[in-house]
Amino acid sequence: MEDSALVEDRKAGAHRTLTALVIMMSALFVGSLLFMVLSGDQRSPEGRRVLAVLPVQGSSPETVADRFAGFGEGLAAYFGRADPMVLGVFGPASTSRLVESGEDPLSVGRTLGADMVLVGREVSGDLSATLVSELFRVDDGTTLWRGEYEAGLDLDRSALLLGVALEVTGVLDLPR
Repeated sequence: MEDSALVEDRKAGAHRTLTALVIMMSALFVGSLLFMVLSGDQRSPEGRRVLAVLPVQGSSPETVADRFAGFGEGLAAYFGRADPMVLGVFGPASTSRLVESGEDPLSVGRTLGADMVLVGREVSGDLSATLVSELFRVDDGTTLWRGEYEAGLDLDRSALLLGVALEVTGVLDLPR
């Protein structure tokens, strides 16, 4: 009889311990959920700039699809490595639907809450093409930087991407 009473006491103790653990874990979960909800409403840090990188536009859709596919994504990835407390980046995955709907670059920037917009377009010439990249300030449309790059048949996309990225990095005064 004493053995059955001892077993019952142990079961009751284990049940109380399990109940206490479940209550404690539930309280911890609810507390962390409240913390995330309350602190998640904070805006971007003071002084943080946001850059929207638009897809490269071209003289014809086929040309851009072949020659500059992924170019904007590469630039967004390059700038995305910057400290997120210093620079936020919207890449072409976020901006393309707005561009395709016909919005101009500054409107895209305003819609996304960006401070600057980086655009690129191919301009066809008589013998070769040129990639024109521009960095605009969204609030007043000021051109912060403009670069023109030869985009001939022997185009080295990696070198071109690095050239544009380094120029814009200098303008934004970001660490390299």
